[in-house]
Amino acid sequence: MGILNINLDKYRKKAVEIYTKIFGKEYETIIRKRIESVEIVTYNSEKGIRKYKIFLENCKARELSIEFLRKIGIDVSKAKGRSFAEELPDDLRKLAREYFCGNSGFTYFPEKNNVGIRGFKKKTKEVNSKDTTEKQIRFINFFLGNEEIVDEYDLEEFLRTEEGREVLKKIEGYNKIFNEILKKYQEYEKTLGNIEDFLEFRKNTDITKTEEFEEMKKLLSKFPVEGDVENDAFYLLNQGKVFVTINPEKPVLFYTILEGGGLDYTMLHEFCHVIEKHSKGKEKIGSGFDITKEKNPYRPEKRKYERLNENITDIFSIRATKILHERGEYLLEPKEIVLSNIMDANTSSITKNMLMPFLKRYKEQIIRARITGDINSLLEVVGKDNFEELNDCINVVDYFIYEKGLSKILEKRANNDRKEKEKDIESTEEEVIEEYEKQLQRLDRIYISMEENLKSNNQER
Repeated sequence: MGILNINLDKYRKKAVEIYTKIFGKEYETIIRKRIESVEIVTYNSEKGIRKYKIFLENCKARELSIEFLRKIGIDVSKAKGRSFAEELPDDLRKLAREYFCGNSGFTYFPEKNNVGIRGFKKKTKEVNSKDTTEKQIRFINFFLGNEEIVDEYDLEEFLRTEEGREVLKKIEGYNKIFNEILKKYQEYEKTLGNIEDFLEFRKNTDITKTEEFEEMKKLLSKFPVEGDVENDAFYLLNQGKVFVTINPEKPVLFYTILEGGGLDYTMLHEFCHVIEKHSKGKEKIGSGFDITKEKNPYRPEKRKYERLNENITDIFSIRATKILHERGEYLLEPKEIVLSNIMDANTSSITKNMLMPFLKRYKEQIIRARITGDINSLLEVVGKDNFEELNDCINVVDYFIYEKGLSKILEKRANNDRKEKEKDIESTEEEVIEEYEKQLQRLDRIYISMEENLKSNNQER
């Protein structure tokens, strides 16, 4: 994949097919019309491309780490089928760090690396610095499984023994294997040369003096923006953002590389926004449930219904990505570097899971409301007050997640032994947990109230 020249146009039909499967055949005409008519603008931001290059390098380093460990006789079967976008299993990751400094052994000045077996390279031994000696002692102790060698004198004595000579011979063999694998990494680096050229150009160029900048300003001027066109163009080309907006004629999808391992998901997420964009004539209404500029009371930088809307869009786009990948179809990234779990992409899995009962029970009404813009049929079924309560509940928990560290607190709590739980959780963290649990109880009441509203409506009919 050429990440500097992504073309989303050829995936429009695929998006139509997948979302028709999710939303229903009755919406196929609307889905096709909206996806086929959206204007797609792909561009490259310096930050996004730089992060993605690092992502690719780390993926390759993990792949080659596994190859090295396998070649020196270590069982790496637990890494089989695992995406290189994800960290190695803990034990293999630890071994890679001990033997050659893990990913950094490939990606960060490998010629200066003196960690593990790399501390016994010929040139390194000739320098024989104090730091290198300490690294050698650490590795020998790790390799032997003891802590008997404590200083340079012990090391020299050990290396004179028959056992020491055997260890050095093994290390020499390991270094030969590593050197061959390092060559593979260096060859791979050459394939990223065009990315490095791009980054060097951006680094040494005043972006405001380029045709790229002028073109972006023209594109942004096609529709009303809240900020300044010139500042927005500068921000996009440097920092990057993926979004869908509506100009007086039609929606525009701006797409750039942001996070590695989830490009298919990001593309399908934006296509979902395109499907759910609705307007009345030249009047911009919004996307899905995100139809007002009223502020979120807990996170004022967000809109009132923005987080609810993003969570639901995420659930649909994750489903779309799963359908695609279960078919063995990988569009923007090869399977080997695609993340297997994207439940925490964009929004938290905590709030997504909170919304699953809502989506399963009222899927038909939710889809109709989001695609047509007619939310009244949904509100009639679930109750307007209940819908508002649900939105507020999600906003509160979303605030706890992103402003109070709820996810980390829950993870910490799950990792603690039952007996140690109260001692290890700080009082402020316990308050966050208590508030979160209150919101879960509130959520149960909301869903009960929705059911009562539905039954009442059915009885009246």
